[in-house]
Amino acid sequence: MIHEYLEYPTKEQWIDIEEHSKINHLYLDIKRPEITDFFALFTEHELASWVRLFNNRLGQSRTSYIFFMHYYNKGIPDKEWYISPGKEGQSIQYFPHFTKDETINYKVMFDYYVDAFYYKFFSAWDTIFHIINIQYQFDIETSKDFNRKILTNLNSVNPVLKRQINKTNNSKAFKRSRVLRNDITHNFAPNDISSGISKKKENGKLKKISFGVGNYTPSNEFVENIDGIIEEFIKFLNVFKRSLEATEKKG
Repeated sequence: MIHEYLEYPTKEQWIDIEEHSKINHLYLDIKRPEITDFFALFTEHELASWVRLFNNRLGQSRTSYIFFMHYYNKGIPDKEWYISPGKEGQSIQYFPHFTKDETINYKVMFDYYVDAFYYKFFSAWDTIFHIINIQYQFDIETSKDFNRKILTNLNSVNPVLKRQINKTNNSKAFKRSRVLRNDITHNFAPNDISSGISKKKENGKLKKISFGVGNYTPSNEFVENIDGIIEEFIKFLNVFKRSLEATEKKG
């Protein structure tokens, strides 16, 4: 049973994972201005609430990172996720290097916390646009295209920040993460082996069905992608922090 393999990282393991990553940089610490205007106090209070939520979501991302790396470090040998022929003569053998029940259960927990990381990390990313909305008092109502409207308005007051948002969002790591996250949420999860079945249609009619090994994204590729988006995000945070503090000094 999977509960037999559930573990909480020791203090030493937790610190080791932190020291071999950059997750402790996932935090926004801005210098707050001294407010003397009565009405500005309301804006300041609302902004502080959004910044707190932003840091809480990043904190939950850091925790998820610790846990998926904890299970990853235990060993998930899925870089070679199939061999053909198999060790016992099968046409295809999946996960040929998984030798114990604990290995597949480590992968199950790794996948769970990777999913949680993406969810919390991109929740934090969306929170950025709410912080900008409050900071510059755009007063844009939440809607499906909220982020786009924020960027449109931001261009006239802080084009540098807008360029950094676009640069981060269009980075190779972020683009890849969106594909992975979208497939995890809405399509066949890339951290599971697909059926390998493909169909070809002509004029709406099925003409051909083929069968292959399927598709799969090994665990190390998720780790590499997440480390990549953290790198990009840290660069963004430096610009974001300077922008907020500079704006506050002007106000």
